[in-house]
Amino acid sequence: MKHTILFSLLLISTILFAKNITTQFEVRGNCEMCKEKIEETLDVRGISYANWDTETKMLTVRFNDKKVSLYDIHKMISNVGYSTEKIPADCKSQAQLKKCCQPKEPAKKCSTSKKGCCSK
Repeated sequence: MKHTILFSLLLISTILFAKNITTQFEVRGNCEMCKEKIEETLDVRGISYANWDTETKMLTVRFNDKKVSLYDIHKMISNVGYSTEKIPADCKSQAQLKKCCQPKEPAKKCSTSKKGCCSK
């Protein structure tokens, strides 16, 4: 009984102190397929809302900062081939995007720490 009460108090305090943060930032994509891929990528635990506007290129995202960080969100987007204002697109993932989803100028810097991953 004592453990049940302690567990309940811990659970309630965690729920009460978790912050949901809503933020916006630019994601460089082009079309409805980009929108679908970006939003599907962010359909993970800790993110309760993600909407990328094809006209403004702005992503609105609401997330629980105890489960996922803003950096993690930028990194997830980069890993599927799209650049954000903080992290350039992963070169290999960007090259695998459909032609209409690829930028006119591919990412010049890689988001990975490997040397020469973008050089040809």
